[in-house]
Amino acid sequence: MTQPDTKTQLLRIVGTINDACVRGTGFKGLAPLFHDAAAVVTGGFTACVHGPNACLKYYEDACSQMRFQKFITCEEQVETFGPTAVLMYKYNAVWEHQGKQHETQGHEVFVFVRDGGDWKVAWRTLIPGSRQTQVASSESPGAGLQISGDVPQICLNLMTSTSACYLTTLDADGLPYTDGMNNLRYARQYPGLVDFHAEYNDGLTVFMTTGMQSDKIARVRANPKASVYFCDPDQIVGFMLAGEVEIVQDQQIKNRLWQKGWTMYYPNGPEGPEYGIIKLVPRVAKGWCQTGPFVLTLK
Repeated sequence: MTQPDTKTQLLRIVGTINDACVRGTGFKGLAPLFHDAAAVVTGGFTACVHGPNACLKYYEDACSQMRFQKFITCEEQVETFGPTAVLMYKYNAVWEHQGKQHETQGHEVFVFVRDGGDWKVAWRTLIPGSRQTQVASSESPGAGLQISGDVPQICLNLMTSTSACYLTTLDADGLPYTDGMNNLRYARQYPGLVDFHAEYNDGLTVFMTTGMQSDKIARVRANPKASVYFCDPDQIVGFMLAGEVEIVQDQQIKNRLWQKGWTMYYPNGPEGPEYGIIKLVPRVAKGWCQTGPFVLTLK
């Protein structure tokens, strides 16, 4: 059973953390609320950070990039087991990030331990539920793909004007698996990477980020042959780049591509074991541009 004052104390601690997340500031002042061995586990249990400083950096990097419009909690449940307590609640949040509005629902779970008479956070994770995304009302629509110039330039324009690309890899039986990927060439979302990608325009090289524990990494290790597809259905334009995928080991490149806020996916930062960058240098480039097919000669 949980004493009323214990539940009140734990909810007060979580409320203080959530207030900082909604404001996007004040994270350093939360250090006394965390145990020295505290751990934060990312949604899906794919990665973990340890220690108060790393946990708070994870919160700061993620939440400082968001602008919350709503954060509501309900159905709080607390159970205590001697010096250990578990708190779980349901949340509903609406927030903006990089020009998109997200509405998410799910559960957040905290484990507390008594330390010197005070309750402190020892472990925390999210159990994501539903999620909806749309262009934020505060953002003006982008100009979209400009159909002008020769076909190579149209392809470059497409790569910088679409938010997603589609990576196809092969499993051990030769069956294709296609994954939607964040397009790091999308200039509106990643303006700081425009100069980086300009160095690779001649060969249409594609860099993508993914977790090193992901199934696609396992498939790439077994068979690096892959393709990436970009398209704008409204303009009837799309093209495929085929070649071999390389898992990037160059830390300088990984650092240059790293974005503030990615610790929500890779909590140990750009040098952490879960952060992966893959690169495709295409050997084949072919597609369709409005009225007919095309094949590009690559340098």
